[in-house]
Amino acid sequence: MKWTERFKVKFHETDANEIASVSQTFKYIQEAALCQLNNQHPSYHELLEQKKAFVLSAIRLELHAPIFAYDEIIAKSWACPSRGVNFIRSYEIERDGEILCEAVSMWALVSTTERKLYAVEDIDTSAYFMDEPVQTERPARVRIPSALPMSLVGEYTVKYSDIDMNGHMNNTNYPRIICDHIPNLERLRIKSIGIYFANEAKKDEVLKVYMSKIDNRIYFRTIRSDQKTNIEAEIITEEA
Repeated sequence: MKWTERFKVKFHETDANEIASVSQTFKYIQEAALCQLNNQHPSYHELLEQKKAFVLSAIRLELHAPIFAYDEIIAKSWACPSRGVNFIRSYEIERDGEILCEAVSMWALVSTTERKLYAVEDIDTSAYFMDEPVQTERPARVRIPSALPMSLVGEYTVKYSDIDMNGHMNNTNYPRIICDHIPNLERLRIKSIGIYFANEAKKDEVLKVYMSKIDNRIYFRTIRSDQKTNIEAEIITEEA
């Protein structure tokens, strides 16, 4: 069974082509997931009371068709059978029965005080709506070729408006930051985006943004001021 939320796409959520941005698409599916966690147990806040929190480690979003301004869409999210310390969650967005995008994500359940990892069997998730995971064309975990040269294309300072209640940049904001460095994006359509979240970025952190391009694949890596990798991402595009 899948948790569903309905949205009407607002004009200010779209780009120059009146298509919902990738960052906004992340927000739709995140909202569906959080609504499930707010209504089923253990809820997000119940986990926080237990000094536990889900932390996103990787996500792959594949966009099969554009989402336009004023579309009425259904965002779906559900937990998936998991094992070890890797919790899998999947997502879909549909319009009039057509699946517009699919995504699969990997999460870790961590102690907010000790930073230790909890295994799947350490938490009872039987109350969550659950179904089989989405099978994406490319894996959620991004691996940038080690020999690929990366060029510095910009910097970004994490602002108050970027962070969430956890005190670090919300994952839905990363696509906006890296997509802003893609040349001539208005002429392209993003087909797929994968992000690996290595280390969080807190308010006032200055991120250096590195990029490399191979045909229709664009790779990004952001580096914190302590020289640790923040995220690694792969974006696949096609002509709009």
